[in-house]
Amino acid sequence: MRKVALVIGIIILIIIVAAVVFAATFDVNKYRGTIQSELEKRLGRQVTLGDMHVSLLPPRFRVQSLAIADDPRLKSEKPFVQAQELDVAVKLLPLIHKSVEVSSLDLQRPTVELIKNPQGVWNFASIGQNEQQSSTNAPATHEQQQPANKPPAGKQPSQTPSQPNQPNNGGNQFALDKLVIQDGQVAITDQQAKTPRTVYDHIDVTLKNFTPNQPFTVDAAAHLPGSGAQEVRLQGEGGPVVQGQPAATPFHGTLSLKQVGVADLSKFLNSPALVNTDGTLSGETKIVNEGGKLTASGQTNIQNAKIHGIDLGYPIAAQYDVTDELLADLLTIRNTTIKLGPTPLAINGTVNSKNTPAQLNLNLKANNISIAEMAKLAATSGMALTPGTTVTGNLNADVNARGAADKPALNGIVNGSNIQMSGKDAPQPVQIPAINLNLTPAQIQSNNFNVVSGGTTVNAQFALRNYLAKTPLVDATLKAPNAALPALLSMAKAYGVTGVDKITGAGALNLDMHAAGPLRAISSNEITMNLNFNNVKYSGADINHELASIAGFLNKANGANQGFTNILRMTGNVLVKNGIAQTNNLQALLDLGNLGVAGTANLVTQELNLHATAVLSKDFTQKIGGNSVGGFMQTALANNQGELVVPALITGTFSNPRFAPDVQQVAQMKLKGFVPNFNNPAGAVQGLLGNLLGQQAQQQQNQQRQSSPQQTEQQQQNPVQQLIGIFGKKKQQQQQTQPPPQK
Repeated sequence: MRKVALVIGIIILIIIVAAVVFAATFDVNKYRGTIQSELEKRLGRQVTLGDMHVSLLPPRFRVQSLAIADDPRLKSEKPFVQAQELDVAVKLLPLIHKSVEVSSLDLQRPTVELIKNPQGVWNFASIGQNEQQSSTNAPATHEQQQPANKPPAGKQPSQTPSQPNQPNNGGNQFALDKLVIQDGQVAITDQQAKTPRTVYDHIDVTLKNFTPNQPFTVDAAAHLPGSGAQEVRLQGEGGPVVQGQPAATPFHGTLSLKQVGVADLSKFLNSPALVNTDGTLSGETKIVNEGGKLTASGQTNIQNAKIHGIDLGYPIAAQYDVTDELLADLLTIRNTTIKLGPTPLAINGTVNSKNTPAQLNLNLKANNISIAEMAKLAATSGMALTPGTTVTGNLNADVNARGAADKPALNGIVNGSNIQMSGKDAPQPVQIPAINLNLTPAQIQSNNFNVVSGGTTVNAQFALRNYLAKTPLVDATLKAPNAALPALLSMAKAYGVTGVDKITGAGALNLDMHAAGPLRAISSNEITMNLNFNNVKYSGADINHELASIAGFLNKANGANQGFTNILRMTGNVLVKNGIAQTNNLQALLDLGNLGVAGTANLVTQELNLHATAVLSKDFTQKIGGNSVGGFMQTALANNQGELVVPALITGTFSNPRFAPDVQQVAQMKLKGFVPNFNNPAGAVQGLLGNLLGQQAQQQQNQQRQSSPQQTEQQQQNPVQQLIGIFGKKKQQQQQTQPPPQK
């Protein structure tokens, strides 16, 4: 026995030594043509192999610079597959019989080009087919689509019709025990959908037991750059592949997300839908595809969600059970719940994407849920409210959306109760005790509801009619008797109106507004406001400094430009009609005197056309030198009480007003001998320029009516914006018209 064992050991040693000598001396590159030809026969594609190296245990060889050409009918400039390195393992027993059978392929850093042609057939559908099979199973070309009685010149019609979706039982089809792709790059071009080429990088794939007409297993993972696991992985069993319709290939598996950054996923998918969002995605989805009907059920969570860089402060979770009929583009949503923090929203229905836009039939239900999370989502998204605004309250909703995705018809109700808004920009909480919305395909109608802040109550009601049409109609009523200025400012800030941060103060305002008309060109029938404000601070301009510059006593006043104006008291009436605010009795008590204002302001373009008369107090007049001021008798006059009078023109915009001498008014005062006094600074403006201002207001309204539709759309605002505009709303980003010429 010892001798037998010794002999066997010597034989094994000889075999090993022989194998080593063979591996060291054997040049596999001599057989490159044979191997390349065999691969081309198996794949049905042109193959290019670089330098090769062989090993015997196990039998395998390594190829540098592999390239597999694409289907020649696609005329692609890029190869179907190219790799820096290919490791090929072959089966031992067939090798003994001088036959090469590939058992596995391992590709390092490959690039794969996936192309769907205009007929909807992918380029990998012809893999493993010989030229005749590929031609038979190919989609019909222009020549092949000609009628049978008109065959192309020089060609005879086929005697047997092609059957592209039938499995091929020939003995020359491609099969693999194992295919491994490491750190690959996949590019997808959809010529049928006419979408641009999209590249997905850092992908690992392991495919096992790939044989025609048999199931196979797949494990594919995409590793995204960034901290954490950042992995998207698909595992399962699929097949057999349905030729010509890969979407109908059966599959049972799991899609898992492990700490995937939303921003990184957006870059990976090249998806604009996820722009300006971030967070960490984790979850698991079970996927079943049978006959082109894909069912997905599972749960996905988003932690540390951010929108526009603002942290939502709560997680988002989705539990879903959906079915997508891939060939019909019909998505059915069942038993799906989206949770914003602890707040659940139930969604079910269908989305048909066969047409553009997609057709919806969705139901949304929310039963006595907290409104806080949805309000924060709306604020961070920039859809409504000011970022940082806190909203509390309860909401009930039962809404059905049916029709085109861009303009669905709505049916149902939305009820809100105990709603309160507060924040750093709205120190006084704003409350809505109750609001009810009734939604029908014809209109969205609110009840008569109250908005309360401090001791001020604003009564409101609105209706949006024909909202499915190109030009929906709005009918809104807003009433606020004896409303306090701080409360109005709080309401404006809570709703996200910009520009009112330039205004502070106290006092009251009486508001009665009714607005009606097309949503894009809404006009208020009439808004009347009676102002009675105290201790108002306006940071748009230093009016005292501007008047001193006009009258020529800037140096004597020793006043640097402070950039703001303290208004001790403001009174008067304002009428708003068709976007134009007009007044003829506005008075503002300033540090240097009393200011009377008359004129118009365009609440849309922010354009000002105001005539102001400042009457300086007698004491202040004497302090600056009285009649010795630089602009006396040119830009300033004195009345019989020894008070200096400074007429001025105010143009520009709310946020950037421009002041200039009103030489026309000075000339009229000299001619008529009518110079106002401290108690009635607007008297001269009313008497001398009343008709002129009325004509100018009419001219501005006529210009609006005659403007182009686009300009008209730009110049119209909703009633809330019109109201806020009077108090210095931020300048709109739109083209301004030139002020009417002075007469």
